[in-house]
Amino acid sequence: MKILIVGCGKLGAGLALELYRKGHTISIIDKDEDSFYRLGADFNGTLVVGNGYDQKVLEEAEIEYADAMVCATGNDEINAVAAKIGKDKYYVKYVIARLYNPRKAKVYEALGIKVISTTGFSINRAIELLSYNMMDSLALLGNDASSEIVRIRATPNIDGMLVKEINDEKFKLFSIVRGESSFLPKDDDVIETNDILYFIIKTEAKRKLKILLGI
Repeated sequence: MKILIVGCGKLGAGLALELYRKGHTISIIDKDEDSFYRLGADFNGTLVVGNGYDQKVLEEAEIEYADAMVCATGNDEINAVAAKIGKDKYYVKYVIARLYNPRKAKVYEALGIKVISTTGFSINRAIELLSYNMMDSLALLGNDASSEIVRIRATPNIDGMLVKEINDEKFKLFSIVRGESSFLPKDDDVIETNDILYFIIKTEAKRKLKILLGI
């Protein structure tokens, strides 16, 4: 996946490195060239110096080819403008914006922009949101790797389903992240679109779970 990150501060750099290690193609923008030193010598993504709301700068970072965009500067207004440009002008499918002022969250989300906050949690949360419909394997269990923990973003296909309709003898939903909170689901809890679902699953049953969830 090709991901464009605006802002190479603690969050932007940390996210760029983590995603790069996972095999994604990364472009990152920052107006301060020295900020790129945070990425280290092994990072081989595209570095662009400039303002993240400047369309020429965005195009230099190849925004038109981006599958996802994360706006992670230290300024809410810059993040909002850059995110809106990415969403409305270049039709980037997945856009995430760093947000310091939680009062603005509903405005961002009404524009189709996902919101993250607080640096330590944000890297993991951004990666969760960028996983969208895929089944992301987090850990293999046992010497024979016969079981694993997987993470999936709920699609509209299963919106309204009950947890007990998803659980099976070979896989069990054990945690849901909704917005900025997580909880241990009960049988009668309802799945909502964009929930992040954590399953423990027998590896042999992954195809069955994908079919059930429509991914």
